[in-house]
Amino acid sequence: MSTNKRRKLDINEPPQAMSAFALRKRLLSREATPTLPKSDVAEDTDAIQPSADITEASNARSRKKARRGPKAQPAPSHDNELDVALKGSIPEAPSADDHVHMNTNDVLPEIPPSRMQDDEDSVEPVETLPSQLSIFKPSKGNYQKRKDGRLVLKLSDGERLVMLGNYGVHVTSGEVTINGATLRASEKIYWVDAPHCHSLPVIRCSDAATLNLLPHLSIAGLRSLANLSPHFRRLWNETISPSNDNATSSDPTFQILYSTADGPKRTTLQNLVSPPEWNREIAKLVKNSQSKPCSVMITGPKSSGKSTFGKILANRLITDRSSDSKRRAHREVAVLDLDPGQPEYCVAGQIALVRLTGPVLGPSFCRPLGSSEVRIVRSHALASISPASDPELYLEAAMDLMTRYRNTLGSYPMVINTPGWIQGTGLDLLTSLIGSLRPTEVIYMSESGPAEAVEALQEACKVVGFSTLPSQASQLTSRTAAHFRSIQTMSYFHAETINSSVRWNSSPLTTVPPWQVSYSGPNRGILGVMCYDYQAPLDLLADAINGTVVAIVGIESTKAFRCSVEGVELSTENNNDDVTDHMMDIDDNDVGPQGSVSSSFTTFAEKIIKTTPEGIPVINTADGTTLDPRHSHSIGLALVRGIDVENGVLQLLTPLSLESIEEFQSGGEEIVLVSGKFDTPSWAYMEELYYRAGGEGDDGTDAEEPAEIMDDVSGSGGDDFTRTTDATTVPWIEVLQGNQKRGAGSKVWRVRRDLGRAANAAD
Repeated sequence: MSTNKRRKLDINEPPQAMSAFALRKRLLSREATPTLPKSDVAEDTDAIQPSADITEASNARSRKKARRGPKAQPAPSHDNELDVALKGSIPEAPSADDHVHMNTNDVLPEIPPSRMQDDEDSVEPVETLPSQLSIFKPSKGNYQKRKDGRLVLKLSDGERLVMLGNYGVHVTSGEVTINGATLRASEKIYWVDAPHCHSLPVIRCSDAATLNLLPHLSIAGLRSLANLSPHFRRLWNETISPSNDNATSSDPTFQILYSTADGPKRTTLQNLVSPPEWNREIAKLVKNSQSKPCSVMITGPKSSGKSTFGKILANRLITDRSSDSKRRAHREVAVLDLDPGQPEYCVAGQIALVRLTGPVLGPSFCRPLGSSEVRIVRSHALASISPASDPELYLEAAMDLMTRYRNTLGSYPMVINTPGWIQGTGLDLLTSLIGSLRPTEVIYMSESGPAEAVEALQEACKVVGFSTLPSQASQLTSRTAAHFRSIQTMSYFHAETINSSVRWNSSPLTTVPPWQVSYSGPNRGILGVMCYDYQAPLDLLADAINGTVVAIVGIESTKAFRCSVEGVELSTENNNDDVTDHMMDIDDNDVGPQGSVSSSFTTFAEKIIKTTPEGIPVINTADGTTLDPRHSHSIGLALVRGIDVENGVLQLLTPLSLESIEEFQSGGEEIVLVSGKFDTPSWAYMEELYYRAGGEGDDGTDAEEPAEIMDDVSGSGGDDFTRTTDATTVPWIEVLQGNQKRGAGSKVWRVRRDLGRAANAAD
């Protein structure tokens, strides 16, 4: 057996360049002992021959590259031939003789770290060989490419396809499955978005099927956001397209990946896999929902696969054709998205009740606005990416959404997605949600604890079902949760609805005319501004909200403010007759004409609203008051671009249409802007700089390393900016030159709330 002792290689002559595989083979042969089965070694060495495709190991590599390990050069892309308009020529798929492996069992084991040398003679780890993704061999009989870029494929039983990019799937015969959804032959086109920063969806065929793959041309605006932010760069298949510099409408927006070597360089590719335990649980839940709508709450630690499992379950429920649903192609499913940090169906800082009428086949940033198949029924703004900012408001908002579901969508099954906060207060919130929402099934997405979390959830699930499933660890680490929030929020503010479809404006937000919203006078557009978590002094509030993201909240009644006017509490837990009589003096006209409603709000505003030196109306929340979710709801988000004090106008940027705002106001609602602990929109401050720089310094080689989000909002890559533009004119941006650093105390201070816990525990 191999020893774990560290040994130094004795080399008498200067080391010569050799492949990483040959170097590793030499090391293994020197350390092999007679107890090692000879047949196993022979099988490994005969099955995999040294290939010129593997990059040579070099001791001169930088420490940055060494940390990531040596990378393999992609094998000749089999889909490069798909990108060329061809007649009669068929792209070659990997044959049985190619060095592409089906699973990780065929990959040579990595050298333990204990056998690595720390000096200059150390041996670098050898990377794994490409693994197969698609099981499909193109031929003249099953593959055709049309002049418009459309591919016509005939799949056989057991074949599968993995693609990178944006494409449409039109099934003409048979049926296929993707992301848990079953797509059957129809005239409908299902649009799929598959960036490599997420697990790539797999099209599987259980029987013979014919389908068309169409390019997704309307997604060009989303791809163009790469000119404004490095987070959108190298997400798709553009880096492998030979005609990327001269792209036309006929260029493909997707690429078939036969193996991981066909993807972009230095990129980890992972296809979406549903473990057998998941499939069995989903089959059981779908069967149970056929007789009675079920509500499934998905819990678990962070990055355990909660959102993935929820989407697969929802897609399966939507496309299920049981005995009682054969008359319609799709069912409807309700989703209660209770994760404000990583929401799947709304923007960060909100929770929402969503109605799905079609399968979801893409990440959240590819569908930032509602559509005919993904419609937000009701949402609430927490103005924070974590329920820790106000746990009581979080529970109240969740309960209000659950009440709306029972009143309007109770006949449909529901999937409840929860945050990955499973310890301390987060665990208390989960147990409270189980008791308040009363789901029929609770699933915990981990079989490795922590034990206290599992025990507490089991204790809360005395009258409901509880089960655990294995988590799905992701190998995709190129972007963090903060990156994804920035991507989703940026996509939201650049999106617009044109002819019932979403398009993206690829110009910087500085070129978009803002809304001019009056905050003073008889024709004001807002009732006032509220601050969650902390209210700045009145003389500092204008600076506090300028350049930040705020929530646009519709106020249905003055009861939403939870405050007393003339000694009467407007929002109470028990609505007794005495309180109702007093409230009628203010709210009896809330359902009448808009003039009467505005009059009641104006009378109420005189009691609770103060003004800043700039004249901005502020609703006092010094005592921690928040809006009551039962009498208010979130409309969307806005970015405060500027404040025109002279004219009493707020300049707001929002993707909401004028018609939607007028619809709310025509119903007698007032609008309040809620400021809180949304992420700082540093991406918006730097769009103009990236746009002017034109992507300088980006050679497209490091697909795994997007630009880091700077907490202090200083310009990374300042050399590129200063060569093209003067960054000193951009507000909230500081460009550092060369090795220049910011002074101590310049970063945002993070408040610690756990001080003294250890001392208290010791007492």
